[in-house]
Amino acid sequence: MPRIFVSQRRIQQWAEEGRSVIDGNTLNLPELGRPFRLLEAFHVERVVSESGDPYKLTGRAKTRAQIGTLGGEVFLNSLIIGDVAYEGEPGFIGEALPTTKQAPPPAPAPSAGRRDGPSASGVGPLPSVRDRSSMPGIGGTGPVPGPRR
Repeated sequence: MPRIFVSQRRIQQWAEEGRSVIDGNTLNLPELGRPFRLLEAFHVERVVSESGDPYKLTGRAKTRAQIGTLGGEVFLNSLIIGDVAYEGEPGFIGEALPTTKQAPPPAPAPSAGRRDGPSASGVGPLPSVRDRSSMPGIGGTGPVPGPRR
Protein backbone atom coordinates (compact mmCIF):
# COMPACT_ATOMS: atom_id res chain seq x y z
CA MET A 1 0.00 0.00 0.00
CA PRO A 2 1.54 3.38 -1.01
CA ARG A 3 2.63 5.62 1.86
CA ILE A 4 3.94 9.17 2.06
CA PHE A 5 5.47 11.28 4.83
CA VAL A 6 4.12 14.81 5.17
CA SER A 7 5.48 17.25 7.73
CA GLN A 8 3.14 19.17 10.03
CA ARG A 9 4.41 22.37 8.44
CA ARG A 10 3.51 21.15 4.92
CA ILE A 11 0.02 20.01 5.95
CA GLN A 12 -0.62 23.40 7.53
CA GLN A 13 0.62 25.15 4.37
CA TRP A 14 -1.60 23.02 2.12
CA ALA A 15 -4.63 23.68 4.33
CA GLU A 16 -3.99 27.44 4.25
CA GLU A 17 -3.67 27.34 0.45
CA GLY A 18 -6.84 25.26 0.10
CA ARG A 19 -4.89 22.38 -1.48
CA SER A 20 -5.95 19.79 1.10
CA VAL A 21 -8.94 18.82 3.19
CA ILE A 22 -8.56 17.09 6.54
CA ASP A 23 -11.48 15.18 8.01
CA GLY A 24 -10.57 13.45 11.27
CA ASN A 25 -7.51 11.36 10.45
CA THR A 26 -8.07 11.46 6.67
CA LEU A 27 -6.15 13.81 4.39
CA ASN A 28 -7.67 14.37 0.96
CA LEU A 29 -5.41 15.78 -1.74
CA PRO A 30 -7.58 16.69 -4.74
CA GLU A 31 -4.46 17.17 -6.91
CA LEU A 32 -3.62 13.49 -6.43
CA GLY A 33 -7.24 12.37 -6.50
CA ARG A 34 -6.64 10.13 -3.53
CA PRO A 35 -7.33 10.20 0.22
CA PHE A 36 -4.74 9.18 2.83
CA ARG A 37 -5.22 7.87 6.39
CA LEU A 38 -2.89 9.88 8.65
CA LEU A 39 -0.72 8.35 11.36
CA GLU A 40 1.43 10.55 13.61
CA ALA A 41 5.06 10.10 12.68
CA PHE A 42 8.57 11.50 12.90
CA HIS A 43 11.07 11.81 10.04
CA VAL A 44 14.63 11.28 11.31
CA GLU A 45 17.09 13.63 9.63
CA ARG A 46 20.32 13.07 11.57
CA VAL A 47 21.94 11.59 14.67
CA VAL A 48 23.14 14.15 17.21
CA SER A 49 24.64 11.82 19.81
CA GLU A 50 28.16 10.43 19.60
CA SER A 51 26.97 6.83 19.80
CA GLY A 52 26.13 6.67 16.08
CA ASP A 53 22.89 5.32 14.62
CA PRO A 54 22.43 1.83 16.09
CA TYR A 55 18.73 1.80 15.08
CA LYS A 56 19.47 2.77 11.44
CA LEU A 57 16.76 5.47 11.51
CA THR A 58 18.50 8.31 9.67
CA GLY A 59 16.50 9.25 6.58
CA ARG A 60 13.49 7.18 7.64
CA ALA A 61 10.03 8.05 8.93
CA LYS A 62 8.54 6.07 11.80
CA THR A 63 5.05 6.18 13.29
CA ARG A 64 4.58 7.03 16.95
CA ALA A 65 3.67 3.38 17.57
CA GLN A 66 6.93 2.17 15.97
CA ILE A 67 8.90 4.70 18.01
CA GLY A 68 7.12 3.52 21.18
CA THR A 69 8.05 -0.09 20.39
CA LEU A 70 11.71 1.00 20.31
CA GLY A 71 11.26 2.75 23.68
CA GLY A 72 11.66 6.18 22.12
CA GLU A 73 10.09 9.54 22.84
CA VAL A 74 9.55 12.52 20.57
CA PHE A 75 9.79 16.09 21.87
CA LEU A 76 9.47 18.92 19.32
CA ASN A 77 12.19 18.19 16.71
CA SER A 78 14.01 15.56 18.78
CA LEU A 79 13.75 11.81 19.14
CA ILE A 80 15.43 10.07 22.05
CA ILE A 81 15.84 6.30 22.25
CA GLY A 82 17.88 5.31 25.30
CA ASP A 83 21.23 7.13 24.95
CA VAL A 84 20.74 7.92 21.26
CA ALA A 85 19.47 11.33 20.19
CA TYR A 86 18.14 12.24 16.74
CA GLU A 87 16.87 15.43 15.12
CA GLY A 88 14.10 15.46 12.59
CA GLU A 89 10.67 16.71 11.75
CA PRO A 90 7.31 15.72 13.19
CA GLY A 91 4.52 15.00 10.79
CA PHE A 92 2.35 12.20 9.50
CA ILE A 93 2.61 9.08 7.44
CA GLY A 94 -0.25 8.95 4.98
CA GLU A 95 -1.43 5.51 3.89
CA ALA A 96 -3.29 5.62 0.59
CA LEU A 97 -6.94 4.64 0.92
CA PRO A 98 -8.89 3.00 -1.89
CA THR A 99 -10.58 5.47 -4.18
CA THR A 100 -14.08 5.13 -5.51
CA LYS A 101 -13.68 5.44 -9.24
CA GLN A 102 -16.59 6.71 -11.24
CA ALA A 103 -17.38 5.04 -14.52
CA PRO A 104 -16.21 7.10 -17.51
CA PRO A 105 -18.94 8.81 -19.50
CA PRO A 106 -20.30 6.70 -22.34
CA ALA A 107 -18.71 7.21 -25.73
CA PRO A 108 -20.88 9.05 -28.27
CA ALA A 109 -22.69 6.81 -30.73
CA PRO A 110 -21.23 6.88 -34.22
CA SER A 111 -23.28 8.96 -36.62
CA ALA A 112 -24.94 7.29 -39.56
CA GLY A 113 -23.85 10.09 -41.91
CA ARG A 114 -20.45 11.18 -43.12
CA ARG A 115 -17.42 10.50 -40.97
CA ASP A 116 -15.41 13.56 -42.01
CA GLY A 117 -17.53 16.08 -40.11
CA PRO A 118 -16.56 17.92 -36.93
CA SER A 119 -15.22 15.72 -34.20
CA ALA A 120 -16.69 15.47 -30.71
CA SER A 121 -13.81 17.62 -29.46
CA GLY A 122 -14.85 20.49 -31.71
CA VAL A 123 -11.53 20.51 -33.56
CA GLY A 124 -12.97 19.61 -36.94
CA PRO A 125 -12.01 17.02 -39.50
CA LEU A 126 -8.41 16.20 -40.31
CA PRO A 127 -7.37 16.71 -43.94
CA SER A 128 -7.68 13.57 -45.98
CA VAL A 129 -4.68 11.93 -47.58
CA ARG A 130 -5.73 13.39 -50.94
CA ASP A 131 -6.06 16.97 -49.59
CA ARG A 132 -2.51 17.77 -48.53
CA SER A 133 -2.43 21.21 -50.11
CA SER A 134 -3.94 22.74 -46.97
CA MET A 135 -1.17 21.41 -44.75
CA PRO A 136 1.85 23.74 -44.49
CA GLY A 137 5.02 22.22 -45.89
CA ILE A 138 3.20 19.23 -47.41
CA GLY A 139 1.76 18.87 -50.86
CA GLY A 140 0.71 21.84 -52.92
CA THR A 141 2.10 22.74 -56.30
CA GLY A 142 5.37 24.22 -57.35
CA PRO A 143 8.95 23.09 -57.65
CA VAL A 144 10.70 21.20 -54.92
CA PRO A 145 13.40 23.43 -53.46
CA GLY A 146 16.93 22.22 -54.07
CA PRO A 147 20.00 22.63 -51.88
CA ARG A 148 21.08 26.18 -51.15
CA ARG A 149 24.39 27.37 -52.48
